[in-house]
Amino acid sequence: MRTDQGDPEAMARIYDLAWDWAQRVLPQGDSILTPGEQIWTLENLRELEEKFIGRPDVALGSPFLTRVQEQLRDASPAAVQLMVEVHVLYFWWVWEGAISASKKLADLRAILSWLPERPPLAPEIEASMGPGIAHPGQWAMVHRETQLASLVRVATALASRSSADYAGLLSSPFAFRDAVFAAPAPSGDTAKHGLIHLVFPDTFESIVSGSHKQCIIDRFGEHTGEAPDTDAALLQIRQELSSAGWGEGFSYYDDINDPLLHLWSKNTKTWGALLHWIERVSATFDLEADERSYKLSVAAELRGGRAAMMAGADGWWEVLRRAMVHRENNLFGWRHRGEFVRWMKENPADAEAALRTLWEVDSGRSEPQRIDAFAAAIRPSGLTTTGSVVNLAAGLLMASRPQYQPPLKVDLTRRLWRLAGWGNEPANSTPGHVIVRAYAFFDELVRDSAAADHPLRDRLDAQSALWALGHLNERPVTWTEQEWAEFTAFRGGAETEEPEPVEGLTPEPEPVVVPSKDFVAVAAKDLHVSRGFLDTIVTLLEDKGQVVFYGPPGTGKTYLAKRLARAIVEEEPDRMTVVQFHPATTYEDFFEGLRPRLGEDGHISYELRRGPLSLLAKEALDHPEHSYVMVIDELNRANLPKVLGELLFLLEYRRESVATLYRPEEKFELPENLFFIATMNTADRSVALVDAALRRRFHFVPFFPHQGEMKGLLRRWLTDHGQATVVADLLDAVNEELRGHVGDHLVIGPSHFMKGDLSEEALARIWEFNIYPTLEELLWGRTDELKVWQWTAVRHRYATLLHLPVDDAVSVAVAAVTDAEL
Repeated sequence: MRTDQGDPEAMARIYDLAWDWAQRVLPQGDSILTPGEQIWTLENLRELEEKFIGRPDVALGSPFLTRVQEQLRDASPAAVQLMVEVHVLYFWWVWEGAISASKKLADLRAILSWLPERPPLAPEIEASMGPGIAHPGQWAMVHRETQLASLVRVATALASRSSADYAGLLSSPFAFRDAVFAAPAPSGDTAKHGLIHLVFPDTFESIVSGSHKQCIIDRFGEHTGEAPDTDAALLQIRQELSSAGWGEGFSYYDDINDPLLHLWSKNTKTWGALLHWIERVSATFDLEADERSYKLSVAAELRGGRAAMMAGADGWWEVLRRAMVHRENNLFGWRHRGEFVRWMKENPADAEAALRTLWEVDSGRSEPQRIDAFAAAIRPSGLTTTGSVVNLAAGLLMASRPQYQPPLKVDLTRRLWRLAGWGNEPANSTPGHVIVRAYAFFDELVRDSAAADHPLRDRLDAQSALWALGHLNERPVTWTEQEWAEFTAFRGGAETEEPEPVEGLTPEPEPVVVPSKDFVAVAAKDLHVSRGFLDTIVTLLEDKGQVVFYGPPGTGKTYLAKRLARAIVEEEPDRMTVVQFHPATTYEDFFEGLRPRLGEDGHISYELRRGPLSLLAKEALDHPEHSYVMVIDELNRANLPKVLGELLFLLEYRRESVATLYRPEEKFELPENLFFIATMNTADRSVALVDAALRRRFHFVPFFPHQGEMKGLLRRWLTDHGQATVVADLLDAVNEELRGHVGDHLVIGPSHFMKGDLSEEALARIWEFNIYPTLEELLWGRTDELKVWQWTAVRHRYATLLHLPVDDAVSVAVAAVTDAEL
């Protein structure tokens, strides 16, 4: 089904083009790129089957496009163009978070370059490469040829049908689906799922994994009714979930629908482990007496305060205060409680309005909306953090229905989410979302514990069991040492043995969770640069494997390198490493070498120890399905030929191996899934002085404040942070003037001014203690020129631009100096 994610106009373009392919291009043997030409003919499709699918071993081990080029070396131009158009069909549904639009276009143009006459890519085709619809999954990404072969075989099967038969398929979505899946295409179901959604987006989900579809049905099976098959069942589930509050056009993957993804895509191991330990805790302790009863008692006290306030009783706030400070009440953080009680006493009218917002369920607002309105109303109390608001709001809601609105503490809740495989709430979640997410978490535990010996009855039971589990710090006498060790390992997040299955939780293969976050798009937003700029860098990395960001200090090279690296490794910190080069960096520091070790007898011996590159390369070799990134800061400060040694060869020849200095008997290679992002400060050393052999192995990306993506960066940052842009005007004007003195490589970078405080006093500090010392070094011995760049002189020249007052006496003195020197 169509979802609300993505640009509606862009999505409509993709669906319109896909329908045009299905109802015009394929049945008429026409073309996507050059309408009127015969491209999607049976003859061309069979030629692709013969030469692309039928030659799987040609150039085996080479990069994908190299392999395809060799397979199609003797193919007709029409068959080569058909390969481009098969890619277009495939790329339409592939989400740009998996393959960026720029990468798609680069691949299309690469294949088009094999033709003697290259047809242009029409603007609408270029535009249709984004945003895409679904992530194909890691396996399909690595085996693109399998998915393309599937599309070729499906197209061949459909094109072989009579016109009347094919027209009948287009009038019946389920008949079309059956025909698509009947085509023989081993391991190519991902492309088939994508195709049926492209052609019939109002019938089939934008899900390209059969196992994901089944997981959704398994979780929401009560909504399927008498649906005859998987896709019909999904249609019924969507209708029911839309009516239940998820809304029209919801996505099963998107963070905006959190925690829907976690309801159907549970990690069987971690979720099963949590249920196992909840059952064990429930069997060990009397949670009714130890946890539940006192919480119900506290709720009764709070209910009295609520009733007094709702009735307008005098001194209602005192009744509520007593309930909140009740001797049994440990549910509120003492600081949160104290601040709220103090504010309530001093501002009873405002406190009543805030509490009515929270407690009046017939106000027309949803529960999260009421919580967020309450959070806004109590901001004057000083309670502004998510943790304080969630703790306070959840505790106060117990006055209504404590069995279904239990207390919460954010830190413990997040820790349990992570243990269960849910992870933290999405970024920028409101307190209302955090609370209802926790309620959904409790509901899932209640649901999945139904067949256990000690089933959870409601959310309060779930919260009580989790509270006990989270605060269990001593081994219960009935637990063995081994059991306690397993429990503490589980709670610490360590790998544990698979626990005994919990009765009622059906074991199943753990589904591969498709990434629902466009990491590069999020990074672009965080960095205040365009998505296209980061996509270009990623494309450069995929081409050579390494890039260098070069430019003057303060232009954000290192910050962007680290943030982009995090996006490439999908926020998994173990897949990236940051190192900084300096004049003393050696091969042994960077790759591997002999290091002294002090033995127990006091004698020194030497051991061969791996450096950061060797360690990361091993991880990348062991996990070829993932990308790994090494960020090298200040690349040009080290003696690079000495540091890199034979590794310089491997930067270019990734598929070859060499004998390394300390392990000549072992062959070493740099894996293709290991990328390098280096930074180079051109104030220290010109790029022109870098070894030519090294320069050839890197792509170089300039970072200059007045050029390319860095131009206007400070202005965008200030705008996004709600600050005036006059400081950006100052930087532009100063750099324009400064370039005449020191050149492009030594101008002032914007990061100096990316601060919350840009008052005149702060600007003076930044200039006097960060910028001027650098200028002093650059203009050493040029005393007269330096006077012009003292803060008093700079302030005088740009006072009007900065909207600062001008001291007439200072102005006259400074003007005399600057006029003379300028």
